[in-house]
Amino acid sequence: MMTGKEPADFHAPSGLSRRRFLQGTGAALLSMAMPKALAQAVPAKASSVLIIGDSMALCGFGQQLDKLFRGAGYGWVNTYMACGTNPLSWTTLKGFQSAKTRCGFSKIESRQGQPPIVFQDTYGMSRGHRPASYPVPKIETLIPDCRPEILVVQLGNNLFDLLKGGNFAKMPTLLQPYLGPFLARVFCEGSPVRRVYWVAPPVCERISSQSQDVLVESIKAQTPEGLRVIDSRLLIKFPYRNLQPDRQHFFGADMTIWADSVFALIEQDLSESPLPATPAARIQATPEPPLLATTTKIPAPLVLRARLERKIQPYTLAEIAPYHESLVGFVYRVLDVHEGQCESKFLLVLRPAHIDGAAVPLDKFQPYKSAVLRLIPIEETRWATLKTKEPPGTEELDRYLCEEDHIALSNAL
Repeated sequence: MMTGKEPADFHAPSGLSRRRFLQGTGAALLSMAMPKALAQAVPAKASSVLIIGDSMALCGFGQQLDKLFRGAGYGWVNTYMACGTNPLSWTTLKGFQSAKTRCGFSKIESRQGQPPIVFQDTYGMSRGHRPASYPVPKIETLIPDCRPEILVVQLGNNLFDLLKGGNFAKMPTLLQPYLGPFLARVFCEGSPVRRVYWVAPPVCERISSQSQDVLVESIKAQTPEGLRVIDSRLLIKFPYRNLQPDRQHFFGADMTIWADSVFALIEQDLSESPLPATPAARIQATPEPPLLATTTKIPAPLVLRARLERKIQPYTLAEIAPYHESLVGFVYRVLDVHEGQCESKFLLVLRPAHIDGAAVPLDKFQPYKSAVLRLIPIEETRWATLKTKEPPGTEELDRYLCEEDHIALSNAL
C-alpha cells in the first residue's frame, strides 16, 4: 500500500448550502488555468497518461492532477470525469453499455502542439444551470484511443452503499464484481497500460473506517502486477474545509492538497520503480457480474406477504447533491412466503425516494399495512450503489428491491 506524510492539522469544518455546492463544481473547473506553455514539447516521462474519476474528480481533484502531469513533462495526458460513476459504469458490460452521467461531466483532451481542449457541463456554470446527460466514456475505447502507459483511477466513492453494516466478511464478495471485470478490461490483450494507480476515496462519514479498510484491501487484492493502490485517508485529514452536507464532497485548498499528495506519491513510485519496458501482463478475464442488468425483466426470486413495520424519512435533495437518485429503506415483517426461500423474520425493502431529481411519493406505504411483495436482492441489480438511507440498527438485514421499483428505475434511467 502506498502511503505519504499527513499534512499539518489546520482543517476547520465548514459546510456550504446546496447552491454553493452546485457553484463549487463549476468554479473548480472554470478557475483551472491551461497556459500554452503546457502544450510545448518537453521530455516525457511516460508517452501517455489517462485519468478517470467521478464527482470527487469534478470537485477539483481531476483538474489539478491533470495540470500536474502536464507541467511535469509527461506525454499525452487525457482526463475524463463523470459524476455518479462506479468502475463498471466505464465498461461495456451488460447493464452498463448505455450508462450515463446526469450530474456533471468534464474532459480535458490533449492536442498535438496546441493547448488541450477543455469541455465541461457541471453545476455552477450559470445560475440555475443543470448538466445535461452524457454517455460515460468506456475503458474499452479509451485505452486503444489514448494508448496510456499510466492509468490513474479515482473511483470507489459510489461503492459506499455496498459497504454498510458490520458484515465485513461479506463485503469483498459484493465489491469483486465491480473491481475484477473492470481491471480485466484494463489489462486486456494488446493493452499498452504499464501501471495503474488506483486512488481509493478519502474519509467519508457515510461508512465506517472498517468498511473503508475493506474497500482498500479489496482493491489491493486484485491480481495485476502493475496495480498500485493509494489510500487517500493517509493524505488528508477529515473534516475537510468546504465540506458539503453529504459529509463526503469538498472543494478548494484541501482538494488541491489531496491531488498534490497523490501526484507526489506517483512520482516517488515511478522514481523508485520505473515503468517496465513492456506493458503489464494480461490478467485472466473474470466472470461477468451476475445480472446487474438494465433489462426490466429480472424475475423476482422471492414472493411473499409482509407487513410494514418501520419507515423513515428519506434524504432531501440537498443531502444527495450532486446526485439525482436515492433510495430509502423500510423494514417489513415476513408473514407468508409464496415463492422462493426466506428464513428471516424481517427484511429491508429499499424504495426509490428520488428519480431524476424528483421526489417519489411514499405516503401510500403506511405502517402496519400488509402487501404481497415481489422482491429482488438489491445486489443483483445495478441500483445497489445508489445513495440509500436506512433505519438505524438494520444493517444486518437482507436488502431487497421490489420488482415494480426495479422496472420504474429502469424505465426512467
